[in-house]
Amino acid sequence: MRRRSFLAVLASCGVATSTQPLQPAERFRHVAGLVGLPLDTPIVQTRLQEVRQRLAERGWIEGQNLRLGLRFSGSSEAELRRAAAELVRDNPDIIIVSSSAETAAVLALTRTTPVLFSTASDPVGSGFVRSLERPEGNATGFSNNDPVMSDKWLELLTEIAPQTQRIGVVFNPRTTPAAGETYLARLRAAAVNARLSLDPVAVMDEARIESAIAGFAGHGSGGGLVFLPDSFTFRYAALCAAASARHRLPAIYPFDTFTRQGGLMSYTGGRDEASELIASYSDLILRGANVAELPVQFSRSFELVINEMAAASLGLGVPLSLRIRATRIVS
Repeated sequence: MRRRSFLAVLASCGVATSTQPLQPAERFRHVAGLVGLPLDTPIVQTRLQEVRQRLAERGWIEGQNLRLGLRFSGSSEAELRRAAAELVRDNPDIIIVSSSAETAAVLALTRTTPVLFSTASDPVGSGFVRSLERPEGNATGFSNNDPVMSDKWLELLTEIAPQTQRIGVVFNPRTTPAAGETYLARLRAAAVNARLSLDPVAVMDEARIESAIAGFAGHGSGGGLVFLPDSFTFRYAALCAAASARHRLPAIYPFDTFTRQGGLMSYTGGRDEASELIASYSDLILRGANVAELPVQFSRSFELVINEMAAASLGLGVPLSLRIRATRIVS
């Protein structure tokens, strides 16, 4: 299912796939969003504009037949719960959420309003959907980091830093609980096959990022880090990348946000696909499609980004095998 084209998936659900604009709805429809980054963050503004444009192409235009609102989930669990509750009370037609943390918070409050997630990790293991092919609930959406990518993260990290013997897996257990366990299970199996030791590195709040990474570094040489897809570490990408560099730990990240802020390398599914899918699914639901029958989609393209300056500062070269495969090399 993950490799089929988007149109083929819609056809399999019995949904019309005509690109001709449909007639606008007779009443205003309300699409609400809950995101884990401040609303003025450039990536939030970019994604919002993409969704707005793609909805307009389908006949849903703000101020004419659509109300599109976005809310920041806050910097704590209490703020997240409060933002989710306020959003659900607004009774929107669709709720768009960014990460697993926002998805879990909203689904704890409603099992009727359609929920579309844009970057949820392990949606089955997290309990968001019954299955990828047929969600059978009120949630579906997109994920650009399949747990099977865990093997690839280890492969790429040890390719650029072959001296790596110990792997620290960095994530916040509060913001990625079920998904964290799924990734850890796959990483443990891959580490055994690669003869690497592996330890979870829990980062529970902003102030503990430095000490958690320093603690892992202090256990011996040959350490490297794998950062799991996590809204918490994403929010503090610059701090995570700086701490990794300060303790001279090669690290691989799940989003290029980290490499653009000094991280060594990232490998992730293409995020540009998410805006198209969210707009397409929103359009279908607003016109009567059943969210329970819209399959979860995973990335069909992948991006390897390497920060050459970060590699040099760690005394690492970028081998030709990685240069050839890299989507981008930044400095």
